[in-house]
Amino acid sequence: MPRKRDPNRDKAFLIFQEHKGDITNRAIAEELDVLEKTISAWKSRDKWLVKLGGDVCSTTKKKRSTTKKESGGKNVREIKKQQVVEALVEAGTYSPALDLLIEIYLDAYEEYAKDRSEKLRKELAKYLGQLGLDGKNKDLIKKSGVLLEKSKEEPPEEKPAAETNKLLQFRQRMSK
Repeated sequence: MPRKRDPNRDKAFLIFQEHKGDITNRAIAEELDVLEKTISAWKSRDKWLVKLGGDVCSTTKKKRSTTKKESGGKNVREIKKQQVVEALVEAGTYSPALDLLIEIYLDAYEEYAKDRSEKLRKELAKYLGQLGLDGKNKDLIKKSGVLLEKSKEEPPEEKPAAETNKLLQFRQRMSK
């Protein structure tokens, strides 16, 4: 023998009708003190949206995130941070102490991406200089332990060109 129909099921549909479908499953569930999944199941099985003459959509109406996502589920900020850290590691100057400065740089980069003003571009250049990624701090890059070890294996004349090339590539990636 089948179970009796839950009286809250009809109440839930009436609430949905009163709001002309512009109410979330969570709001209905809180009002009737039932699970949100239960409301979702009733909504689907009883075809509430079809009965109201609206779109047949199983998702609730809610605000969506506006953060741009790229492949791998990472947002743009995470990707830019990874690029900065990789460039610092390549230059041999990365330290966890720089994480705060990297975050400040990323904040400035997000503002620049919105506004593209000359003032913000100069601020970005200043932060890159403080991070040692503007190409002006070649002495700092040459004195790092990682690059000193590499310079023993490679001829010293070739290394500055390679460093400059990597920094240019990084700046080109960051300007995109």
